[in-house]
Amino acid sequence: MKKLRKDYVFVFILLIIFVLLTAFVLQGKMDIVDEIFFKGVIKIENKPLTSVLRIITDLASTIGIITLLVVTGSIFLKHKALSDFKYVVINVFSGVVLVTILKNVVGRIRPAWKWIEQGGFSYPSGHTISAFMLYGTLMLLVYKKVHGKLRKPLLIGFSLVIFLTGFSRIYFGAHYLTDVLASLILGCIILIISNMFMNKEFNNDKNKNRKAVQTK
Repeated sequence: MKKLRKDYVFVFILLIIFVLLTAFVLQGKMDIVDEIFFKGVIKIENKPLTSVLRIITDLASTIGIITLLVVTGSIFLKHKALSDFKYVVINVFSGVVLVTILKNVVGRIRPAWKWIEQGGFSYPSGHTISAFMLYGTLMLLVYKKVHGKLRKPLLIGFSLVIFLTGFSRIYFGAHYLTDVLASLILGCIILIISNMFMNKEFNNDKNKNRKAVQTK
C-alpha cells in the first residue's frame, strides 16, 4: 500500500512539473535556456559523432520503432513471453498518441537552427518518447525478469540509447532541450503507471504458481 501511494505521489509531482514546464515554454520563458544549451551542444559537432547520432535518431523514427518492435517481439515470442511484450507495445503506442495530441495542442514551431529535414511541431519530442517507451519498458522487464550477467549490461545499454536519442534530437536542431525534457517527464509517468500494472500481474502469477505447487 505504501509503495502504491508513493507511485501516485511521484506521478502527481511529475504532472505538476510537466504543466509548469509547458506553461514556461508557452510564455517563452525557456527560450534563452534552449538556445544556450543548443549552442553548447553544437560546439562538439564532428563527423564520427554525427554518424553515430544519425543512426540513433533514425532508430527512433516511425519506421525505426516499428522495425525494433518486430525484432523485439520475435525475441519475446521465441522465449514464450508475449504476455510481457504487450507492455512494450501499449507503452510505445500510448506515448506516441499522447505526444502527438500535445504537439498539436501546444503548436510549438521547430527550432530555426535545425539542420535535418523534420516536419510537424516541436513540443514534446516524438522520437524521444518513442525511444523512452520502448527501451524504458524493456528496462523494467529486464529488471524484473532477467538475472545473471546480462542484466546490468542490458540496463546500461538501454539507458544509454535513451540518453543518446534525446541528445541527438537537440544535436541535429530538430528539438529544443525543453522538448526532450517534456517527453522524458511524460515517459516517466507512463512507466510508473505501467510498473504498477506489471507488479500486480506478476504478483498474481507468483501466487497462482505457489497455489499450483501446493496442490500437487
